[in-house]
Amino acid sequence: MDKAIIGDLFFILLAALLGGVAARILKLPTLLGYIVIGVLLNVVLPIDHGGVESVAQIGVILLLFSVGIELSLSKFVRVGYVAVLGALVEMAVVTGVVWAMLTASGFEGIPAMVFALAFSLSSTALVVKILEDRAETDSIHGEIMIGWLLTQDLAVIPIMAILPTLTDGMANWGGTAVNSLLVSAFLVSAVFFLGRMLAPALTHIVASTNSRELMVLVGISLALGTAFLVSNFGISPALGAFLAGVVISDTQENHAIFSETRPLRDVFVILFFVTLGFFITPAVLIHKIGFILSLAILVILIKALVILMLMLFLGYRGKTAMIVSFGMSQVGEFSFVIFLAARSLNILSEEYASIGIATALATLIATPFIYKLIVPLWRRLKRLSGRWPVIGSIVSPGVRARKVESGLKDHVVICGFGRMGSWIGKALDSEKIPYVVIDYNQRVVKQAQRKGIRIIYGDPAEPNVLDSVSVSEAKAVVVAIPDLVVQEEIISYCQNQAKKVKVIARAHLDEDVAKLSHLRVKKVVQPEFEAAVTVVRDIFTSMGKSHDETGNMLRALRRLHTVNSA
Repeated sequence: MDKAIIGDLFFILLAALLGGVAARILKLPTLLGYIVIGVLLNVVLPIDHGGVESVAQIGVILLLFSVGIELSLSKFVRVGYVAVLGALVEMAVVTGVVWAMLTASGFEGIPAMVFALAFSLSSTALVVKILEDRAETDSIHGEIMIGWLLTQDLAVIPIMAILPTLTDGMANWGGTAVNSLLVSAFLVSAVFFLGRMLAPALTHIVASTNSRELMVLVGISLALGTAFLVSNFGISPALGAFLAGVVISDTQENHAIFSETRPLRDVFVILFFVTLGFFITPAVLIHKIGFILSLAILVILIKALVILMLMLFLGYRGKTAMIVSFGMSQVGEFSFVIFLAARSLNILSEEYASIGIATALATLIATPFIYKLIVPLWRRLKRLSGRWPVIGSIVSPGVRARKVESGLKDHVVICGFGRMGSWIGKALDSEKIPYVVIDYNQRVVKQAQRKGIRIIYGDPAEPNVLDSVSVSEAKAVVVAIPDLVVQEEIISYCQNQAKKVKVIARAHLDEDVAKLSHLRVKKVVQPEFEAAVTVVRDIFTSMGKSHDETGNMLRALRRLHTVNSA
């Protein structure tokens, strides 16, 4: 290997380390640290872009391969029409609006179309990371956002298929695009169905050898092999790797392959995100910085507004609508794949590619700061909703909930009917204890109604929804929603309007336990800690410890947990 390439890789990885550490110190996603340090590195060091770019392309292939593995088709089906319909309409509307805006500002039709398609996508990697860090993946807005993002990821397939057709111009684009889509659909279907027949058998045979290095090899071979195969038919290699991941996602060995290939993937993906800065020409960045920032702000506002309108149309308002709309207002990592592919096809010039990548990077950098401002903004608007009815229609529920049943008393109110809430309901059913459920997921509400469960659809953080289930007359309120903001709203309402009601809340993180305890909740339950207590009890019993010894140990463990959470 050329000594210069080794030196380039060393400086890139060293820069990535420094950028990642700086991002963690600033409590930002490491992804942003890699991107920013890449832009700075491009200005400071003269690096051979060609050699490093080839290595970075492998990072794209492995990134999309891992995205495909994590995309569970069975889970995707359960998301429902909200995410699927919302994502498809949002992409179409954003594409049309951005294309019209860019052509009106002087862009040519084809570059404007590439920009519009790329900007319609949001970042799966960044949004999911934020949701995981905030323990919000199981919240209603988390489920909608993840389903929305998965739909967008799948929509990249036709986008990448029609991209080469833009080289012929816009005049005969329609017929060429349709023909390309049909050919791509045939090839994708062939790869998918052949993969579904061959991949499970192959992975199972390799897994039976109990060899970790062979699991790495089978994963990488499937990713690169499928990428090479589809590239011979004019389809993006990255798209082929994505399909290979989707095929493996429903096999028994998918988790093993993902865990074994992840370290290698992470190194190449870091190289990819750092080298994104190399595709931004410094002269373009300096001379077009005003236009790039203005375009980034416009894209964020357009996407947030379009998604917000769709959320209102689909029946979601308040905090959920605002988090989904502003939380997915950035431009995603798939846009980089589109920009780089368009540049290699000579659809975009170096200047246009630099502007597109820089704009996408600006929206990604802004996302963590925007996400932190969503809830304070929602609360601010909520206080103003009394004077401005239009604001109230957005930040508050659109439908006034009616009383579930007159004369309801000494019942239990369950806020959230997920895994924890449904098991609580089963226990109450077995003892004939009356209860009412509040949930903001239409699918969950319909399933519960078919079982004859007393449930209402609504946001449990809203006072009128809590009034409809007679919280003031309830015996207890169980807050089984993994969303600290909603928990705080429910607890605040109970302390003001139903002071005698016993409030029991679940917590996901240790710091959440401390916050909820300070709100004078009767009991805070942390499922992970309670699971640890059960395991410790079983271990001590199997070791022959007495009932008193086990009890003393568990009490000491609970005291330690209380101190650490404070």
